[in-house]
Amino acid sequence: MKYDPSLPWRDIKGQGFHNLLGPIQIAEMPDGTLPFALELDDRHTNANGVCHGGVMMSVADSAMGSCAYIAAKNAVATIDFECDFLAAGRIGEVLHGVAKITRKARNFIFMESDLYSGERRVLRSSGIWAILPENSRARDVSKIKS
Repeated sequence: MKYDPSLPWRDIKGQGFHNLLGPIQIAEMPDGTLPFALELDDRHTNANGVCHGGVMMSVADSAMGSCAYIAAKNAVATIDFECDFLAAGRIGEVLHGVAKITRKARNFIFMESDLYSGERRVLRSSGIWAILPENSRARDVSKIKS
């Protein structure tokens, strides 16, 4: 899968960890999928000089969570996340993929994504996001849509 720089990219607006990791970019698509991307730099390396696995997991989690939030029009929380590491992400490349909903229930959204570094598939992930009740104590995530 090739990275498409012509998509309508915008930064995920977040606080804390997102600011340390990113900017992670997303592009909302009419079909409900959510392409995402992060340009890898020296902040993202592990001891072997390639992208740290935690970075790849965090990018996939953030992208799938953003997609779930957009679909739910409400705060969501990751309750299950699974992944398979397939290859190393290379510093200087763009880590990118597409998050998509596989099933939406009343209180849960099931997601999956594949992550690429350049044209190599490096991570396969899936997870479940809980749609939080309106009166939950979760932080206001409305900045994702800005």
